[in-house]
Amino acid sequence: MSKRVVFFVCILLTASCGLLFSQVGLSVSPPRVYYHIAPGETGSQKLLVSNISKNYALSLSLTFSDWKYDDEGNNLMFSPDSLTNSCASWMSVKEGSYLSLEPGENKEIELVMNVPPNPKGDENVHTALLYVTQMNPIEGMDEQGVGININVRQGIKIYHKGKAPEIKKLEIENLTYDKASNSLQLIFNNKGNSWVNGQVTATVFNEATGKEIAPEPIVFYTLPGDHRIMSILLGTEPAQGTYTATVMLDSGDDADIEAAQLEFTYE
Repeated sequence: MSKRVVFFVCILLTASCGLLFSQVGLSVSPPRVYYHIAPGETGSQKLLVSNISKNYALSLSLTFSDWKYDDEGNNLMFSPDSLTNSCASWMSVKEGSYLSLEPGENKEIELVMNVPPNPKGDENVHTALLYVTQMNPIEGMDEQGVGININVRQGIKIYHKGKAPEIKKLEIENLTYDKASNSLQLIFNNKGNSWVNGQVTATVFNEATGKEIAPEPIVFYTLPGDHRIMSILLGTEPAQGTYTATVMLDSGDDADIEAAQLEFTYE
């Protein structure tokens, strides 16, 4: 079953938008779509666009953009076709670039990818973003009586993988302990030719007492060539002593687990 994610975005005001804001909403599912097609081929995926408001109609525009992760895993947005691995120009919506939804109405749209016969560049993975944006802002007031305009927008990530044999390869570059933040500082890279989604697990073992600190696993998403810097907060402050920290990157499937160890003294 597709996961449905609802985003409420107040674009023109950062403060709470009150009751009116809670009544305006847009849902698009699934939040990610994947294509695995060769040059010259065409593929399509279905999306369900829903107006979850009971009182307001939505006029929506459907546009494409580029995106990538920064070193900390945050999303960075760019104009279409500005990145070397962009597939924004390959994308279209069968139903057109505009969509209207009455209150409570759902519509299915077809997202079409046409891969050119000779894509530029040698990337095996390409990405783009579909923006579904409200064009008819709702006027209202917040709790303080300030006039506001409210509109909503949701971004759907698009992934394309070519027919080259998949290589999943994560490499840990460095692992240190930072006392000021009581955290392990992990740096790793995606050296493969495919996106890798997984989780980081860590344990910190007190060599004298045998006690362990085990932070909650951290989920990560990477694309080929990504350089990632991650802080793993320990939460519990270590007692004085010598510790061995073990960090593992698990990308699931049949890929090997990448691991690193660090010995440090806490004084």
